[in-house]
Amino acid sequence: LLLIGLVVVFCLLTAFVISRTETRQSAVERYNTRLAGNAQDTLANVIVVQSFTRLNSEARLFGDIVRQVLDLQFPVLNWWAVVSVITRAASTLTVIAIFILGTVLHLNGQATVGEIVSFMGFATLLIGKLEGAVAFVSRMVFQAPSVAEFFEVLDTRSTVPEKPDAIALPRVQGAVAFENVAFAYPGGPRILNDVSFRASPGRTVALVGQTGAGKSTAMALLQRLWDPVEGRITLDGYDLRDITLDSLRRNIGVVFQEAMLFNRTIRDNLLVGCPSATQEDLERACRMAEAHDFITRQPQGYDTLVGERGASLSGGQRQRLAIARALLKDPPVLILDEATSALDAATEARVQRALKALMAGRTTFIIAHRLSTVRDADEILVFEGGRIAERGSFDELVRLGGRFAELVRTQLTGELTPQAAE
Repeated sequence: LLLIGLVVVFCLLTAFVISRTETRQSAVERYNTRLAGNAQDTLANVIVVQSFTRLNSEARLFGDIVRQVLDLQFPVLNWWAVVSVITRAASTLTVIAIFILGTVLHLNGQATVGEIVSFMGFATLLIGKLEGAVAFVSRMVFQAPSVAEFFEVLDTRSTVPEKPDAIALPRVQGAVAFENVAFAYPGGPRILNDVSFRASPGRTVALVGQTGAGKSTAMALLQRLWDPVEGRITLDGYDLRDITLDSLRRNIGVVFQEAMLFNRTIRDNLLVGCPSATQEDLERACRMAEAHDFITRQPQGYDTLVGERGASLSGGQRQRLAIARALLKDPPVLILDEATSALDAATEARVQRALKALMAGRTTFIIAHRLSTVRDADEILVFEGGRIAERGSFDELVRLGGRFAELVRTQLTGELTPQAAE
């Protein structure tokens, strides 16, 4: 009965404390996540912090979050400290009571010394297991919010589910078609409306227009990061929704405005494009991307660590590595998303030479604000308000005297015309 009572005390006390601390511990984990995010954000933008003399302000903000974490964490720790004290005290009192009861029974001739010792051993073993169970439960309470967040991530469903009978495409020719495509984010306004165009294999199509016109969204749909709400997009005649995501994205290469390098060696970053590439393959791609010379000047050559996001390299060097990575992937469809917009004129010239090598023989889409980069495109699509307002070659659109011509004049003269300002 004493042991049964002890088990009941352990269970009731643990259940009570869980009910009092579960919500607080979830709040603690949220603040811990915020604390880690704040620290990472501050360190990643340390130049901005120093430039705007924000060091003291950021330190105060960090301290405020730490205080909030401690204000929530200490009550939780105190409750479980109380549990530990009470369970230990109850265990000790139970052992003493068993010893006293055993002594009385022995004096009355109702129990032998061996029986008392055996029962004491059993009681001690059970108490140890109960204390271990309480310790396990307390650890679970502390870890439960983190585990819940982890499983929430695992259970997150893709916004673009793959059909069970989706087709795994081999290498495609690169014929892309948008057919009356419209798109809006869930609960948001239309971003694209009735967008239709075709790109034959090997041709270069440029997408230009003001910020927010829908250029990048159209290319995100081509990679099937989202599905259109109306119309369809095809690759070599196949609706993207009928293709496996892996085979689709294996056929598309992207060079972003930010090179997005991993905090690894140059070699490891290049192998992202083709894990089976040999050293000869790496060097060939880097020569085509005009990156081999600067790589060989690095302390460890291809085995040099580039730092977080390639911090140890210049912007032009990072971009040429990204081009070399795309060359190694060798995709039939290529997307250049503002690939040279952040570079100076001299660096841009080198990167443009590398891009020409990359674009050769591929269906290429160029998203650009700097119109000098799209002069040689086979077709230019001028986006405005989520629609294609004009289309044609560079010279045709300039002669047309419409929106594209206004954009060209704006960049050449540096003056914003009333029409371009709208």
